[in-house]
Amino acid sequence: MRCSVAALLVAASLSAIALAQPLVTSAGATDVTALGSSLFLALENGTVVSLDGGLRWSFSTSDYGSPVHLEAAPPYGLLVLTDRAWLGLLALDGRISWLKLTLDPNSIKPTTSGLVYANGTALVHAGASAVLVSVPALRVVWTRSILNRFTDYSLSPSGSAALLAGFNTLCYVCVSNDEKIVVVHDIKSGRNLFSTTTPVPHLKAASVLWRSNWLVLVQWDAVRAYDLAATNLSSPVKTYTLPHPHDKWLSYGFSPSGGLFHYTCAEGEGLSVYVLDIERGISKRVAIPIPAGKRVVSQLGDDWKLAVASYDPTSGVTYCALVDAATGEVRTEKLGPTSPSVRLKLLGGTAAVIAGGELVTVPRQQTAQQSGGAPVAYSVTVKVVDDAGAPLQGALVCANSTCATTDAGGTAAFELARGLYVLEVTHQLAEPRKVSLPVSGNLTVPLTVTRLFALTVSGTLGDGGRPPSCYIALVAANRSQNVTALNCTASFRVPRGSYRVVLQHGSQRVERSVEVRGDTVVLVQLGGGPVKLSVAAFNASGSPLPNAVITVLSDSGEKVASLSGSGEISVKPGRYAIRVEAPGYANWSAVVEVVGDAQLRAVLEPAPNPRAARALGLTELIAAVAASGAAGALAGALCATLGYCSAAHAQKLRRLKTFRATKKESG
Repeated sequence: MRCSVAALLVAASLSAIALAQPLVTSAGATDVTALGSSLFLALENGTVVSLDGGLRWSFSTSDYGSPVHLEAAPPYGLLVLTDRAWLGLLALDGRISWLKLTLDPNSIKPTTSGLVYANGTALVHAGASAVLVSVPALRVVWTRSILNRFTDYSLSPSGSAALLAGFNTLCYVCVSNDEKIVVVHDIKSGRNLFSTTTPVPHLKAASVLWRSNWLVLVQWDAVRAYDLAATNLSSPVKTYTLPHPHDKWLSYGFSPSGGLFHYTCAEGEGLSVYVLDIERGISKRVAIPIPAGKRVVSQLGDDWKLAVASYDPTSGVTYCALVDAATGEVRTEKLGPTSPSVRLKLLGGTAAVIAGGELVTVPRQQTAQQSGGAPVAYSVTVKVVDDAGAPLQGALVCANSTCATTDAGGTAAFELARGLYVLEVTHQLAEPRKVSLPVSGNLTVPLTVTRLFALTVSGTLGDGGRPPSCYIALVAANRSQNVTALNCTASFRVPRGSYRVVLQHGSQRVERSVEVRGDTVVLVQLGGGPVKLSVAAFNASGSPLPNAVITVLSDSGEKVASLSGSGEISVKPGRYAIRVEAPGYANWSAVVEVVGDAQLRAVLEPAPNPRAARALGLTELIAAVAASGAAGALAGALCATLGYCSAAHAQKLRRLKTFRATKKESG
């Protein structure tokens, strides 16, 4: 449900179960928070409004700047940080107090600053500066500045201590290596409970598990917990290795108490979230059926609930989800088109997302009833099955911006008002499907999507190894895909059907036909095993030369075989030197690349001076092989095969039935 209004705001209500959604204000929302049963919005026009069944408060902050951050500060009211570095307390009795902070206003932006509150203490950071403020007195109790910027900040639940971490250097390499300082400050005593003497390398995130008094550091290779009273970081009390490399994380962070850590990463065409209980060592992974967009933000609560928002630049759509990592339950919503700027809050088990001035909450508010008792929306059930008739679980079904995920029976349920909808179905194991859906009453919609299966193609050599790369093409009647595959292995998502797989490695080309009825693996032999090499000597008239001596040398110059007149030998694919000698004829020699069964005809020319005919020396021939290089052979070298090769090679073989030797000068 999306409501556009010309007035400043729309009335809405917030409960522990659901929020009204979506909500659009003409001024545009910049931040959102919840206090008690009320939802509060900070607007671009310098106004903070309360929505609770009607307009209750409207605080103007225009004299102090536009609000950037809004945070609930129970039991005193709301804290607001403006872009002019003013911190305001909007009290429940209507009074407003302001404090000018010594922060750089240019650093007060949603992505480079922050505001958190706990039990009478507010922590404000912007760029390279951080301030602790006592609430409601609005008195600064501690400040800290560093050279570059703070990246991590949190307060203890009691509000008596704060953690800060960030870059205290302008060194680009140091920042790239995530070398950060960490400070834990006790407000009452005024001393630091912990402070690093040197930067901690490869530090992604830091927090304190306050109930255990542990300092928790998330580094590139592991999560480590240390006793906060320890003087150094030499002996962690807990160490956990995470299943995904840090450079694949799209978003990450701790829960407010520091007891849980999470990160999101791309999985297939969707998102996956991993949550770790640091104290107990329990972890959960949940798949989220929304695209892994260019910008992903997430926030984790201490109850294992997680809010996620993902902006997809291709469609201009922002997807949001509320995830219960403990149970695996996922609720989703689509908002679009929007801008890449996304604000996200987790409010009492509800995900609140602001994108382009529009607020969306998950879960949706239940449909209201009109005064006459008739429903304002109809019950719409979508049944999603694949092309074999099997229910498709976990598909994301969207009717315009309202989305739901199919259950084990492939069913998604909606409450929709009368109108025309665009129904979209996406799933990482199916082709996307989009249809028009007119709604004028309760209905059930059967929807069939084309199931996709994994087709993995891998090329192997005769010795069991794999080429470092090869060209793999997948050809069907109505589609074609190709890729240069590392380790000569590639995976495709394809529907059921008949396909032709083409592998090309060097001059060798192999084709296979495959029927896909489920997940399929195709192994293609690319040579490496024994092949047959036939060599025969003839004169210019085409008569055999039974007295000719045929010598076959390996690429290293080792003698492989000696034949009289003609013969067939078994060799491994590779490059070989062939030398043919016959009395009264000029010597014939060539370097050939053998990739399959091959037949060679050596046609010898009469020697101008039979007494001057001599054999090409072994040393000379070895040198010729070496000089041919890894790419091929000397002028006149041959790639001959009766197996698969490129079209150009095949055409050349059809033209050249015989191979003439270069005449040697006498003497």
